[in-house]
Amino acid sequence: MSAYNQEYNKDNTILRYMIVALLAELKDKVYYYNQIDEDTLKKIPVPFFYSITGDGRFLMDNFLFDAEAKGKAIGDYETVPRGIIQLTGISIDSGNQTNKFARGEFVSEWDGILKTFSLETNFLPLKISFDCTVVCSSNLEMLKVTESLMSKLYKNNLFQVDLGMMRVQGSFAVPEDYSQNRLFEFQLNDKKEWSVTFPIEVASFMPVFESGILIPEVQFMTKAAIKANPTAQGVGMLRSGVNNELGIYFGGVYQKFETTQESLLRAQVSGSFSNKGYINPDTIQTGGPYLVSQLTSAPIVPESLDSLEFRNATAKPTTEESGLGSVNT
Repeated sequence: MSAYNQEYNKDNTILRYMIVALLAELKDKVYYYNQIDEDTLKKIPVPFFYSITGDGRFLMDNFLFDAEAKGKAIGDYETVPRGIIQLTGISIDSGNQTNKFARGEFVSEWDGILKTFSLETNFLPLKISFDCTVVCSSNLEMLKVTESLMSKLYKNNLFQVDLGMMRVQGSFAVPEDYSQNRLFEFQLNDKKEWSVTFPIEVASFMPVFESGILIPEVQFMTKAAIKANPTAQGVGMLRSGVNNELGIYFGGVYQKFETTQESLLRAQVSGSFSNKGYINPDTIQTGGPYLVSQLTSAPIVPESLDSLEFRNATAKPTTEESGLGSVNT
């Protein structure tokens, strides 16, 4: 399996995918220039990170013990300037809800095979709110960052969120107001930081499948259906199985259709007064089913050479053996 197809506990989380997509969209988008000397102009990018929070044990594990084991300096590395976004709220935008549970087709890979399946999907509109803080080292740098934010991010920005088996549209908007935190008085031991704070609102869609199926369940049921019937063709559909279990099945509506026909001797009395008599079919001894047939959506498996040779399938009967008589007589 390639590294792209490896799955971890952090995968299949749609809200996390949206946060990652926002960080990817902000990457290398905000920058400014410093005049180093008369002939040198240096570009200063502003990286954006997700808020790193946790208890003391979390910070010690990530910035103390791991650093000592790898021979690195102890402590977290905080670059300046830097942007930090923090999730503040998630809400459903019910006013933008349209065409609930429209049928959609998706593609999933299993064991090197691309399979298409279809599910009724409700693309639920979401609004995700973030607080963003850009830390600066001076008052001039804070003004440059504010100018770059207005030039690069105002007002709407479109991007796409990759959910693994589909992509959904997303956009984020920044407001008209930007708060600048200026330090005019500080002591020698104070942390001298200037910052620009502003909110970011992300609008996107979260696919909700029929019966409330989650993305991990879709992958699990798809793999189970392929493993149970690897030769089945067609588009996978959500329906009940033989034992009324819910799953995604490929091929026709009937994966296997079995019919039996009993002897006519077990038929009930028919006529104008059919309620006058009753025949118990269990009392009539006719042997097994009169006819047993089976239809399946799987491709027909060619008969083996040994079977063809055993029943002498390639032999042609002579005129006398066929019972039709001689053509020349």
